[in-house]
Amino acid sequence: MTTIMKIKSTIATNIRKYRKKRHMTQEQAAERAEITTAYWQRLELVSQTDLPSVPTICKIAKALNIHPFQILK
Repeated sequence: MTTIMKIKSTIATNIRKYRKKRHMTQEQAAERAEITTAYWQRLELVSQTDLPSVPTICKIAKALNIHPFQILK
């Protein structure tokens, strides 16, 4: 697995884990993060994960009520 794929996998896994921990649907989480549901869905799919920008990571973290570093660790 390449380094980029490892990063994508970590991001996707953590976004999904924290969203489910908060009992939120993808639609609810996307709305809170002010991104589209389609983009949120792509972020949760390792094979299709885009690498989100730092501002987007911050918006996702705020929507999930976590620190941005928790998405990346």
